[in-house]
Amino acid sequence: MTHKEIIGTRGSTSDAATNHLAFNYFAPKGLLAIPITVCEDSGGGGSYGDTMTFSGLLVYDVSVEGGFSLRGGVAHVDPDEVEDHYSYCSNWWTDSNSIVKRSVFMEDFVYSVAPTRIKIQDLDALGEDLVDLNLIHLARTL
Repeated sequence: MTHKEIIGTRGSTSDAATNHLAFNYFAPKGLLAIPITVCEDSGGGGSYGDTMTFSGLLVYDVSVEGGFSLRGGVAHVDPDEVEDHYSYCSNWWTDSNSIVKRSVFMEDFVYSVAPTRIKIQDLDALGEDLVDLNLIHLARTL
């Protein structure tokens, strides 16, 4: 049996598209983490999604039998606080990347790593930060 998961529309982007180290599969728990910026078509008839709806790390339960099932996400950007969605959704073709660069599964937690921030969330309560470490603020205080 073959499964596929479509995430967002054209305009969505991920470091995993060009760097195999960006996605993370944790076999003991059947979990897959993908750093991604999800863009959706706002109804303007554009050729790609021009509204950023999520930017961070998506975590999926995966199995041969069941395919992909979204467990949740670790958001690094609040779409409601973004004025220029175009800057998030326009680089999918020439510079595929995402804010989150790597992730680590450790026991019942996922660590989401971006250049300026590390977030830790419980795998059973994705969407709720246990730790939100701002690396720029930390560097300024040291």
